[in-house]
Amino acid sequence: MKKKKDNSIPIEQAKAALKVFFCAVSEWGLSTQDARALLGNPSRSRYYNYKMGNISSVSDDFLFRLAYLSTIYGNLRILYSDKNIKLWLKNGSEAGSKWCGLSPLNYMLSSIRGVIAVFDHLNAFIASE
Repeated sequence: MKKKKDNSIPIEQAKAALKVFFCAVSEWGLSTQDARALLGNPSRSRYYNYKMGNISSVSDDFLFRLAYLSTIYGNLRILYSDKNIKLWLKNGSEAGSKWCGLSPLNYMLSSIRGVIAVFDHLNAFIASE
């Protein structure tokens, strides 16, 4: 007899990470469109289910994306004051070179590669401190 896969742990992880994500969305002043883009552009109904904590299944890609975004949120809170987080996200001191001329936020909105690049940058910065 085949053993049924237990999906409860990833779903609980996703629920916890989504709480962090929606705190970031609120604190960063993101639009629904931007928040959806950071999550990989789920449908509107799926996005609102996420917002309400109604999750029935999650992909590995979604969990990784949430892990990156949660870590970015945490790292920014370590490095900057609330006011300076928004300034860094929207301007970034390296906007001209590091982010292809975009702000860190717009770079993250462009693709998962942008999210990973910002994640890597903040982790390296914290490690060098």
